[in-house]
Amino acid sequence: MKILLAVLILSESALYAQDCTYNPARVEPIAKRLSQQAEAVAPTRRRAVAKPNPPAFVAKNFIDDEIFGAMTTANIRWTEPASGAEFLRRVTLDLTGQIPDAATVKSFLADTSSDKRDRAIERLLASEEFVDRWTLWLGDSVRNVAIASNMIMFEEGRNAYYSWMRDQIRANTPYDVIVRALLTTDGKTFQTGAANYIVRNWQNNGPIQDTYDNLSADTAEAFLGLQLNCLSCHSGQGHLEQVNTGLAKRTRQEFWRNAAFFAQLSIENPFEDEDYEWRIGTNPAGSYKLNTKSGNKSERAPSETQSTPVEPEFILTGEKPSTGEARRAAYARILTAHPQFARATVNYLWKEIFGMGIVEPADNFDLLKQDTQPTHPALLTKLATWFSANGYDLRGLLRLMVRSNAYQLSSHYTVAPWSETYTTYYARRYPRRMLAESVIDAVARATNVPVSIPVAFSTPVPRAMALPDPREPNVRNNVFLPILRNFGRGDRDATPRTRDGSISQALQMLNDPVITTRVKTRAAELLKTTHDPATIADELYVATLSRLPSSAERAAAVAYLNDGELVANTEDLQYALINRLEFLFN
Repeated sequence: MKILLAVLILSESALYAQDCTYNPARVEPIAKRLSQQAEAVAPTRRRAVAKPNPPAFVAKNFIDDEIFGAMTTANIRWTEPASGAEFLRRVTLDLTGQIPDAATVKSFLADTSSDKRDRAIERLLASEEFVDRWTLWLGDSVRNVAIASNMIMFEEGRNAYYSWMRDQIRANTPYDVIVRALLTTDGKTFQTGAANYIVRNWQNNGPIQDTYDNLSADTAEAFLGLQLNCLSCHSGQGHLEQVNTGLAKRTRQEFWRNAAFFAQLSIENPFEDEDYEWRIGTNPAGSYKLNTKSGNKSERAPSETQSTPVEPEFILTGEKPSTGEARRAAYARILTAHPQFARATVNYLWKEIFGMGIVEPADNFDLLKQDTQPTHPALLTKLATWFSANGYDLRGLLRLMVRSNAYQLSSHYTVAPWSETYTTYYARRYPRRMLAESVIDAVARATNVPVSIPVAFSTPVPRAMALPDPREPNVRNNVFLPILRNFGRGDRDATPRTRDGSISQALQMLNDPVITTRVKTRAAELLKTTHDPATIADELYVATLSRLPSSAERAAAVAYLNDGELVANTEDLQYALINRLEFLFN
């Protein structure tokens, strides 16, 4: 490796490691972290001088009205629109978890039509890669995993659950319909995928009330953006005032009544008949009884305001099942009809696309602060209203977001010196490190060397983004496991997914054989088609960074390729590009 190229690689790797080992997400607001990361990955031009805003955007939709309207009111300058190459890479990663292939980049950059961005969005929304990406998102939301600390769903159940979710995403099933199915489906879990939602919340070391409580807390977090788990052990007063003023006024008795919607579950344990398949059903005689003293919760004791057994009431409204209505069906109906269901869902999706929720933390809405907790209260309301009025259409909501001019701003802030106070206004794009699965898939696409990853009790998958849970590949010493683990995909149990970085990630990008062997293969294949240094440089930049090199970059690359042995230098150039911040951050 020649000195100049080594300096390029190591200086950017060091920057990446230095910026990302600092983990302010645990101690500082997410806005500060995103601002600092943006400046590390796409730094503001030095000596930037304040100048007028770029030409006013013609609003694509109400997102632009709210985002640019807020910046205009606050006298904050927004940056310039993203270039075509920057937009294409961003939207492809956001909607599919993949980088665009070289042919798509070339075609897009050559296209001069005014609607090419909208057409690219439609192509991505219709792709199987889109199905991969948003099945992963849904799987994270409902924590689909074969084995967790409190239960065993088995690989067959996990696979059935994953396949069911893929089918829903592919068919664009309305999100409220998906959630109602999760809450109400009965059946054998190896054949009936949605029934595994109940199993995932089963508590193996306590009374059945612990499972009812898990379901109450999990549905509130996943579908309402509320953290009710503290209430399951004690009432909120005296504990939650500094965290959530709305929940601080709630009681443990209210939580029990919400959990009682699940008290008529019938859960047949697979270990009792040795066929290892759960059976979920309904027991009309079931009830939520108090006086429990074992398990993971403090004693459930009756009081003057709460007798036993507990009758179901929705925690946000006090609504009860209709006469003759099954309890879980009632809960599913009430939950998905409540405005907080739409608010929480659009906020979760906004965070996936924009990097930061309109409400943060996204799973901790304070319902007594609906006018002050969101950064853009009117936008959140409009998004939720749109979502419910348009049939809870996930694809439609994502289309709305990525078509907006707010989404299509550049990550480079070019109009003035950057201030962290601008962050919550979305004055620029905030680059984020790829998901762990995307790292593998991006390396495979950049080098044109595909992957095949084994899945237990299923067929191998051609993309890491299509893996059904973080236990896969469940094969000791599989070559892809170090990258997947090191880049923070979590385990859907005790360890959450993260986009934080580390020095070990930078070192792995420099040394992992998954990368180095593919770099060598790519160089060998490319040199079968051309020995022209300028063409080699263009091909590697387009395939790896989804853009053509600048004039200065091309000149430097050509000079390097001409200086010495072409095969080794081509490998070096590909290796350097994969180790740039620009490759790992979107």
